[in-house]
Amino acid sequence: MRKFAAEEGLQLVHIEILQYLSVSNRYSNTTQVISEYLGQTKGSISQSLSHLQEYGFIKRTQDNNDKRVFHLSITTKGLSVAERLLDSINLDGPEDLEPALKVMLATIQRKNGLRSFGTCLSCKYNQNPGKNLFVCGLTKEKLSTNDVKKICKEHEPATSTSI
Repeated sequence: MRKFAAEEGLQLVHIEILQYLSVSNRYSNTTQVISEYLGQTKGSISQSLSHLQEYGFIKRTQDNNDKRVFHLSITTKGLSVAERLLDSINLDGPEDLEPALKVMLATIQRKNGLRSFGTCLSCKYNQNPGKNLFVCGLTKEKLSTNDVKKICKEHEPATSTSI
């Protein structure tokens, strides 16, 4: 990732932020949550976000209900970088390794008191009242089929091995 960041003319943290915003949902796209996800101070994340906004990789939008909150979204330019990152990473490996890695990561998160930041599909709050219909049991809001594939700050594993 460091090599990729350098090739893009960005810092590693910029790449991490773009990657995160490319997979996060509408509940999880704030400075505070990005800070928690990356384990960095809100101040350092704010500086990186300002840089990314200045260069057109992200945009900020004020929350409709709480004017103190700003949501961050990735632009087409930023999404292009995140997609190139995924293309540059070779994740080929034994298919039977994935379940074991998920269990291991969930255990590490739980033992260290870390949030899981999993997808809505693997969350205990996810409700599926009908075909392609989803509702967050926590917020009571409808979720699209695209929403349930994104990671969320409110994620609680549906089982002890989900992340």
